[in-house]
Amino acid sequence: MRILLAHNRYQQRGGEDIVFEQEAKLLAEAGHEVGEFVISNDTIESVASKAATFLNILDNRRIVQQFAEQVTSFKPELVHFHNFFPRLSPAAVAYSVQSNIPTVHTLHNFRHVCAGGMFLRNDSVCQLCLKHPMRLPAVIHRCYRNSAIGSYAVTRVGHRFRQLLDKHPHHLTLIALTEFVRQQMISDGFPPSQIVTKPNSVPDAGIGGQTRERRVLFVGRLSSEKGVSFFIELAKSVDAIFEIIGDGPEKDQLSANAPRNVVFRGWLDHQAVLERIKSAAVVVVPSRWFEGFSLIVAEAFSTATPVVVSRMGSLAELVEDDISGFTRELDDFPSWKEAIERLLNTPQLARDLGRGARLAFERKFTRERNLQRLSEIYSAAIERATMASGQPLASTSAAG
Repeated sequence: MRILLAHNRYQQRGGEDIVFEQEAKLLAEAGHEVGEFVISNDTIESVASKAATFLNILDNRRIVQQFAEQVTSFKPELVHFHNFFPRLSPAAVAYSVQSNIPTVHTLHNFRHVCAGGMFLRNDSVCQLCLKHPMRLPAVIHRCYRNSAIGSYAVTRVGHRFRQLLDKHPHHLTLIALTEFVRQQMISDGFPPSQIVTKPNSVPDAGIGGQTRERRVLFVGRLSSEKGVSFFIELAKSVDAIFEIIGDGPEKDQLSANAPRNVVFRGWLDHQAVLERIKSAAVVVVPSRWFEGFSLIVAEAFSTATPVVVSRMGSLAELVEDDISGFTRELDDFPSWKEAIERLLNTPQLARDLGRGARLAFERKFTRERNLQRLSEIYSAAIERATMASGQPLASTSAAG
């Protein structure tokens, strides 16, 4: 199958960029002919470049022209968009569907229905814009970078994308990474028939050792929505090393408030992160937002490392309580402390939950399972578009 993957990279490399790269490699290794159209936000630095991005947020004609040229030369049987915000713009999606090309878009966050992208305001869950077509709360509360104008512009991107979805039901398919994400979109009025569910995958890191260090691990961006300050408060009352891998805007403040048993590692290369997971007693994910999909949970599962996560959103779906780890209510300090100490003090329990985590990985989050599900989604998208247009498409065999 000839597949064109399109993605707008972020200035700071994150999970969406990693997933894009991993799926491109996965598809190519499976024998598909994979093309990539990638642009970056690195050029958005000056006042002029920021203004240009704002003015072209719905239709960046220069970039869409480049995209159109690649579509013409590559002749894809299917186009798969990951992130298209803010420079690739909805106009690139429009070009694809208006060209009668089966088009798929992965919902990595909630940007289409939430200007901030996370259903989070003032460190608390906020869904005021859900079921509110004009998204006025986003503008009132300045949800995108504390800017009313910027927030309005982002809501227009979501509005434009929704128009495309409604106008081209046979050519545009959305991938939700969890059933929770799918249900949020449906509750806002997105058509259920156009949203399928497929989790991300991670490479198999291999099972960690049977004996683990007395160490509690956090991996991620050091920002308020990740709940790192809560992680540090837990460290003050638990007898163990609390290790933090990552960096971000709250690092200095967190460091100043951290007890002596908290170790800040900064960012490590991916293999080093996996080795730290393999030897940790438990991975903790105390996020304050719903999470689109937590790659760190899947990676912990692959190493048979139990997790403790916030009982909310996608995290509560990924982790089966008392089977692959523990889920705990946000800010319920005694419950989190008890869960972590049980895993630290009862190695057999940790091994049992680790086995459950590994089984969950093998069932849901392997590269093989991801490839199978992607193939199913692509084939269904092509079939639906073909039936709608009445024109047969080129061969779509699994090996290209």
